[in-house]
Amino acid sequence: MEYKRRKDIITSDEHTCYKFYSFSSIWYDDVLNDIYHAKKYIYLETFRISNDNIGKQLCDALIDSHERGIKVRVLVDWWGTGTTNDYVQSMIKKGIEVRFFKKFILSIFLFSRNHRRDHRKIIVIDDWISYLGSANFTAYSTKWREAILRIEGKMSTICKKIFIDNFKIYNKDITHPSIRKAFRRTIRYNDFFFIREVPSIFSQRIKKNYIRLIQRSQESIVIETPYFLPGYRIYKELILAIKRGVKVKIIIPKTSDVKIVDYVRGTILEKLHKKGATILYYKHGNLHAKLLSIDNVTFSISSANMDHRSFKYMFEIALIGADPDVNALINEHLLHTELMSSEFDIQLWENRPLFKRLLSFIITPFSHLL
Repeated sequence: MEYKRRKDIITSDEHTCYKFYSFSSIWYDDVLNDIYHAKKYIYLETFRISNDNIGKQLCDALIDSHERGIKVRVLVDWWGTGTTNDYVQSMIKKGIEVRFFKKFILSIFLFSRNHRRDHRKIIVIDDWISYLGSANFTAYSTKWREAILRIEGKMSTICKKIFIDNFKIYNKDITHPSIRKAFRRTIRYNDFFFIREVPSIFSQRIKKNYIRLIQRSQESIVIETPYFLPGYRIYKELILAIKRGVKVKIIIPKTSDVKIVDYVRGTILEKLHKKGATILYYKHGNLHAKLLSIDNVTFSISSANMDHRSFKYMFEIALIGADPDVNALINEHLLHTELMSSEFDIQLWENRPLFKRLLSFIITPFSHLL
């Protein structure tokens, strides 16, 4: 494997195997199995480990590995997980190195600074197995539709590098030199690009990459996201894509777990629908996947939602590539999602109750805060 430091370009001839998960219940089983078979180390970063049976199973597995002599490091978001979580505390008591990402900060910038959350989901085991995607460790989300990629091969060493960088800057402000150095570069591995997002008004690197992909699209754009509040620039590029003949399809949950977003998104969906976009509502519970597919060739698997808060305030990770094996898995997932969805009904939307109209009117000006 060749590593070119200046441009962070890594090439490898090693064969890589992939597995894609649409539901976290199956993913949990494989993660636990990989943890129990770890030989050297387990690095785990996530937004949320819940104080429930799923959290218990995960923490028990990590404790067991630690007691077998495996190096275990855990990075969890302070807001998403909380320091009072019984099972996380049990890992700390056993001597596992657990770090909480950025505690609540009292300042005049109360809102913006406390939205700088660690929303990434990364697991790395033994330089060989890694996971990236959308799912947290929570019992209530076992039936949610997710998008998670398991990587088996040398590519996992890149995920290890990313985790170590994140682990080092867990309590640093975004102006710290370590953060600027770690997040300035895109890491390229063969035909994959790892985009590391750090809170920024101007940078918003995942958003900018999505805009470029949309601009280059020729045939189709498919967006699968739980919260669709993309902001004016992406909205504009989607309209321009439709005008040049690109088929735009947006898949969202019929009812998400953040109800206030459901009231706001309708106005954007209505406008896109009237311009020619296909809007699909996933009907079988919550859809929590974060996927972008361009021309059925290029894709993004991400922790980032298609909304202002993820693009501007969150620490996120996106894997962008055109690998045919991964692309086939994603296209199959999207096909099944479509089969479990129904089309946006413009008449039903236009005849919605008055209180929903009023609520949407009041909230929409603040959609950039959601």
